[in-house]
Amino acid sequence: MRTILKALLLSLTLALALGGCGFFDDSPEEPMEPAVAQETGDEAAAPQADASEEGASGTEAGLSSTNEVEDIVPEGPVATLQLANGSTIEVLGLAKLGKYYLYISGELNGRTSTVISYTRFQDVAKWDAFIFKDPNNFIITTKEGKELVFMNARLFLGSDSNDTYSFYAFNDNYEKALIVVKKSDVATIKFN
Repeated sequence: MRTILKALLLSLTLALALGGCGFFDDSPEEPMEPAVAQETGDEAAAPQADASEEGASGTEAGLSSTNEVEDIVPEGPVATLQLANGSTIEVLGLAKLGKYYLYISGELNGRTSTVISYTRFQDVAKWDAFIFKDPNNFIITTKEGKELVFMNARLFLGSDSNDTYSFYAFNDNYEKALIVVKKSDVATIKFN
C-alpha cells in the first residue's frame, strides 16, 4: 500500500511540475524592426507622431532602433519584364507591399517551406532574373550564377493578389504609372 501511495504522490508531483512549466514564457523577444529610409505616406508619419506624443524619442524610451537602413533605388529602368507572348515592358520601379518589395513563400530547392521578403532594393538587385514555368513554379538566378528553384510557391510583387503583379512602368501616354499584369502572362523578369 505504501508503494502505491508513493507512486501516486510521485505522479501527482510530476503532473504539478509539468503543469507549472506551462506557465513559463520561453518565447524569444520580438526583434525591433529597423527604420526604412525614404518611407512615404501614413506609414512613415505614424511612428513619428507616436514618438512626439510620448514626449521621448525611441532611443530614450528604448523602444526603437537608431539604425537606419538605407534603401538606394537606381534611376531609370530597374528590370525588364518579358511576357509569354514575347512582348517586353521596362519596369521603372517596384511597388512596395507595405514595407516589402516582394514576398515569396514555397519549397526552395526541394526542401521545406521557405519565406523570403526584402525591404531594401539592394537585396532584390542581387538577383539576375525570375524564370517562370508557371505562376507557382519558378527559378531565381543570382548575379553570381546560382539558381534558387521554387516549387509550389507564391510570389507577391507589388500586389497582394494571387493573380497579378504590379509595378511602375510607362503607360500608353508615356507617363510613369502603376501597371498590373496577370501572373500567368509573365515569362521572365530580368533585373538590370
